[in-house]
Amino acid sequence: MYKLLLVTDREEVRDVFLRITEWKNMHFHPITILSDVTQAIEYLETNSVDAVGYSVRFSDVAPLHQYLVERRPSLPIFQTHQHDETLRTELKRIRCFLDRMHMDYSDEDYDEEAVLQYLRDELVHQLLAGEVKSAEELKSRLKLVRVEIVFTAPCFVFDFDMPQGEVYLSDRWRYGRERLANALRTNFFGRFIEGIYYGVAVLTPRHIRLIAFQRCSAQDADTEKVLQQVLQRVRTVVNDIKQYLDLDLDLQEYKVLPNIYSLTEDQTI
Repeated sequence: MYKLLLVTDREEVRDVFLRITEWKNMHFHPITILSDVTQAIEYLETNSVDAVGYSVRFSDVAPLHQYLVERRPSLPIFQTHQHDETLRTELKRIRCFLDRMHMDYSDEDYDEEAVLQYLRDELVHQLLAGEVKSAEELKSRLKLVRVEIVFTAPCFVFDFDMPQGEVYLSDRWRYGRERLANALRTNFFGRFIEGIYYGVAVLTPRHIRLIAFQRCSAQDADTEKVLQQVLQRVRTVVNDIKQYLDLDLDLQEYKVLPNIYSLTEDQTI
């Protein structure tokens, strides 16, 4: 069973978690709830937990956030809630996510961060494919996979055509669309570059979509400067892909969206 830690000094948040009684049926130990940030950090130093959530109103939560970024970058963070129904939805999402995180891998080279990165890439693909329907789901899942981005900052979406995509995938690449997407994100665009997170999806043999959004470390950056930075990287990488993979990518359009939630149907948070 999974162990959760909730850090909150808000009575309304604490009470909704305390109303859950069937923790065992949901494959969780009864949740541990702490109200003090310093105590929470000490607890994390000496106890094993599978995920943590926090909502602090009356004290500075920055030390906890910094601790999680610097010392526990692979520890999933869950959303807190004030309503029974949304909390139960969140708990189901946490359970599903942790099941994926802790699958029984047969070799001894299990790498938690590598698994987390795989789940990040999977989420970005689903987002770019239009499969993440609500902003609430997107925010929850981004926190679980620890994508430290500015949720309200503009993001940039690029759509490319691969004119010879069908022939390239069947006759030259031969590893499938998923492997091509992984090669593009790992060897060319990168993921975390100069305060920008890049995500790539090969949606069809002819259609590649790229998203770029600001990480928390670049949250005060000017949108136009960020756009020019991203455009320059896109131009460079497209040329590199042509040179090393002999793959043509024709940029069809790019959009500046108000925030990452704009890619979902229900943008209510």
